[in-house]
Amino acid sequence: MNIKFIKKGDIAVIGVIILIAAAFMLWSNSKSEAVQAVITVDGEVIETVDLGSVKEKITVIPATSPRVVITAENGKIRFESAECEDKLCVACGDLSKHGDTAVCLPSKTVITVTGSDVDAVVY
Repeated sequence: MNIKFIKKGDIAVIGVIILIAAAFMLWSNSKSEAVQAVITVDGEVIETVDLGSVKEKITVIPATSPRVVITAENGKIRFESAECEDKLCVACGDLSKHGDTAVCLPSKTVITVTGSDVDAVVY
């Protein structure tokens, strides 16, 4: 009883599937859309940061009370620190994808990532 589970043809099919998957991943990652972060305080836009062109660390400190510090670096933006009690905005972490949002309610500061990319799920 010499049973082989994988034959030469099976290996060729698996290899072709892996190549197609790798090509699709490279193609989907090569579509670099313009992703921007819009920072608003009390409904008014105070700054727009192009996340695709950020090479060095950018720091934005809006004139709010409580004070918040926003940093953008390597295509990501985040609340670096906040003087509010709960610090939920800091816990949101890095924002980099279209639709990502972080809010500091006490300081009325909102970071929204916008772009023209289309996700697999459209609302």
